[in-house]
Amino acid sequence: MENNLTANAEAVSEGAVAGEAVLPQKKQKKPINQQKLQDNLWGWIFCIPLIVGTVWFVYICLIAAFLLSFTDYSMIGSLPMFEYLGEMGKHLAYNEDTGATDILWWYKQVFTETIKPVGTELNQMGMYLFNTVFYMIGIPIGMILAMFFAVCMTRDIPGANVFRVIYYFPCVASTVSIVYTFRLMFSNAGVINQLFGLQTAVDGEAFTWLQLSGNLPLTWNKLLGKDVTTQFMNEPFWCQGILSKAVIIIMSVWKGLGGTIILYIAGLSGVNAATKEAAQIDGANGWQIFWKVTMPDLYPTIFYNIVTAVIGGMQIYAEPVLLMDENYLTSGYVSLIWEYGLNGMNASPSTGAAYGMFLALIIFILTMFQFWLDSKNKD
Repeated sequence: MENNLTANAEAVSEGAVAGEAVLPQKKQKKPINQQKLQDNLWGWIFCIPLIVGTVWFVYICLIAAFLLSFTDYSMIGSLPMFEYLGEMGKHLAYNEDTGATDILWWYKQVFTETIKPVGTELNQMGMYLFNTVFYMIGIPIGMILAMFFAVCMTRDIPGANVFRVIYYFPCVASTVSIVYTFRLMFSNAGVINQLFGLQTAVDGEAFTWLQLSGNLPLTWNKLLGKDVTTQFMNEPFWCQGILSKAVIIIMSVWKGLGGTIILYIAGLSGVNAATKEAAQIDGANGWQIFWKVTMPDLYPTIFYNIVTAVIGGMQIYAEPVLLMDENYLTSGYVSLIWEYGLNGMNASPSTGAAYGMFLALIIFILTMFQFWLDSKNKD
C-alpha cells in the first residue's frame, strides 16, 4: 500500500514538473537604459528639421510639380498653387493649336521646342542637356586628382595636415567669390590670356595701340579656326562654346576637389593595415597593393562620390550662369526650368515643371543604373 502511495506521489510530482515545463515562461522585462533612451531622443530631435525639410521641400514639392506639369497654371490670375491643384480637373493642359484638352502638351513642347541662334535649327532641350553632360567630364578628372592628392596626404610627410586645410579652402569659399575670381583670370586682359599670349578679342580702345602698331595678338578665335570659312568652326555652339565649357569644368573641378579629398582620406584610413602588411610580405609592390588591397576597401567611398557627383552634376546651374551669363552656349539644363518656370510674371510654371520632371527621370535612371552596376560588381 505504501509502495502504491509512493508511486502515485512520484507520478503526481513528475506530472507537475512536466506541466511547469509546458507552461510558457513569462518574459522578463529588460531594464530600460535611460542613457540610451535619452541619446535616441536627442538624435530624433536633431533629425526632425531635416526630416520635415526633406518631406516638404523634396517629396511634397516633387508630387506638386508632377501634378502641375499636367495643368495650365499661370503666375498671373491663377489660384494659389495647392488650391489650384485641388481643382486640377478644371485646369488640365490643352493643345493650343486645337483647343482640345491634352495633358501631355507641355511634355510635347519640351521635346519639340527648337531655337535657331546661328542659322542652324537645334533642339533647345538637347542643346542645354549637351552642356550639362559635357560638364560631367569633370567628374572622372576630379576623382582621379582627388585620389592622387589623398594618397599623397596620407603619407607620413611633414605638413600633411596643413595641405589638407589648404586644399579644402575652395569648399568653404562662396561660389560667387570663386566665379568672380575666375572671371578676372579668364577676362580679356586676364592673367591666363597673358600667360598664353592670347586675347579673347582685339576690339575696343584698350587694344587700339596694338592695332596701330600692327602687332595684333593671337586671339582664341584664330587659335580655334574661327577665321576659317568652314561651317563647323564658325559655329559658336561647337567652337567657342566648348572652350567656355572647358573653363567651367576647370573651375568646378578645382572647387570640389577639397571635399572629395577629405572623403578619400577618411576611406584610406579604414583600409586594413594587416592585409597590406601581408601583401608586402608576399612580395607585392606598391602599385599591386594599391589595386588589389587599397582599391577594394576604398570602393564604398568611390561609389558614394560617383553617385553624388553625377546627381550634383546633372543639376549644375549657378557656375555657368554666374561665369558666362545665361546663354545657350554654356547654360545647363536647370536654366530651362528657371527660364520657363520662374523667370518673370509671364513664366509658365507648368512648362518648367515638365522640364523638371524630365530631369528628375534622367537622374533617377542614372542613379538606378549605377546601383545596378554596383550589385553586379558585388556578385
